[in-house]
Parts: sequence; C-alpha cells; structure tokens
Amino acid sequence: MSSIGRHVLKISGYAPALPTPFSDDDTIDAAAFEESRRIRDWLLAILRFAVTLEQCDQTAVMSLAAEMDRLGSGGNASSFGFFTRTTTNFCACIVAKGQFEKAAELRLHIKRINDDRLQRAFEAVLFDQHIEPARSKKMDREDLWKGLAVR
Repeated sequence: MSSIGRHVLKISGYAPALPTPFSDDDTIDAAAFEESRRIRDWLLAILRFAVTLEQCDQTAVMSLAAEMDRLGSGGNASSFGFFTRTTTNFCACIVAKGQFEKAAELRLHIKRINDDRLQRAFEAVLFDQHIEPARSKKMDREDLWKGLAVR
C-alpha cells in the first residue's frame, strides 16, 4: 500500500488525482468532500442541460464551470480553464449529437464519468438507450422444470 493512506483512491476521468473524502486518520477530509460534491453537481447540471436543451440550463452549467475554474486557479483567472473548456465542448457535443463525430466525442466524455449511475443516465438521455432492470430470481420460476424429463 502506498504512503498516501489506505483510504485514498485516485479517481481518473473528470476528477484526476482527486482523493476520496477520507484523510489518513479515517476522518472525513472536508476539502476533498466539497470538491467531490462540486464535480458531481457540475455533472448533474450538464445532465440537466442534456435533458432540457434550454439556454438557461446551459448558462447555469457554464457559470458553474467558471466558478470551479476560479476556485481551482487560486484566484488567478487565466491559469485554469479545464471546466469551462470541457463544459463548452460537452454542451456543443450534446447539441450536435446527431453528427457522427460529435456522438463519438460525447461517448468519450461519458466514459470519463466515474459514477456508473451517472454514466447510464447520460447514455439513456443522449442515446435513447432503454436500460432493462435486472431480472429477479422470482421471475425465472417459469424455467425451473425446463430440460427435465417428463414423468
């Protein structure tokens, strides 16, 4: 195990090198927790735009991205623009998802999301994929006697 601690997990994708909200002494790291919450809020705002395609939702996502960039830059407005660039590109891909190149790029954005539920929600909204719920064992009783010899 690394010297970072056993509860620290490096998250890839849209939150590179973001630790889980636990410190080395098993207490919640408030700063990491808050950063994790902001990223989730940002992704949910993009999902809302994908559902509504409303200009006000896109504006809300862009302002949230600009705020996250401002917080990430430590006050220097020009030094950090990841969230603004990514949001601009993500929203453009959502609007033009009918184009093959944009759909492929959209799938790359979705693959970077580390939350399976959010990934499925984006795929369902953007690609009209109906996700079947897992079939329960109770429903499989019809096949219980299948393959047995008849008496």
